[in-house]
Amino acid sequence: MLENRVEYKRFIWELNNVINFNYIQKNIVFLCIGTNIITGDLFGPLVGTLLKKSIKGKENVRIIGDLKDVFSYNRIEESMEYVKESNKNALIIVIDSALSNVSNIGKVFIQNRGLRYAESLKKSNDIIGDISIKAVVGEDTNDSIENFKILKGVSLEKIEEMSNIVASGIIEVVNRNGNVGKNINK
Repeated sequence: MLENRVEYKRFIWELNNVINFNYIQKNIVFLCIGTNIITGDLFGPLVGTLLKKSIKGKENVRIIGDLKDVFSYNRIEESMEYVKESNKNALIIVIDSALSNVSNIGKVFIQNRGLRYAESLKKSNDIIGDISIKAVVGEDTNDSIENFKILKGVSLEKIEEMSNIVASGIIEVVNRNGNVGKNINK
């Protein structure tokens, strides 16, 4: 069962603290970044799909990006202003896969700051969001071509496992947390 796993409990504790400590009474947008054509970049859209199936009727929560309507690197540049403008005063939590050193593969990190997207492919310096949730899916070689190959070769089973942990944790925190906001701006 997920609830008995140490990493799940750590994730719940960290997410709950980050949301409650700094952002109580805010609407929340989960911005799930990635693509459905590269396994290693599937983490964000898969989490978005799981969240959309499970978080219903919460006026204060919005999910952007899933398997059907991906929010990929190319879409970020054209859509981020709209996301900010249509979700004023909302806490934007960015969810994405990441590459790091070997000891971090399989770990999920929550940071109380935005995310520098497409960093492993050396394509961006922009930071988006207020909080980031990153799942380390492979080793960062510091070479964009090699990193792309690594993302293509990531195990779907590992992505599904990590996505389930993160989505279940988010659902638990959102469902137990009735005071995170009142109405989401549409």
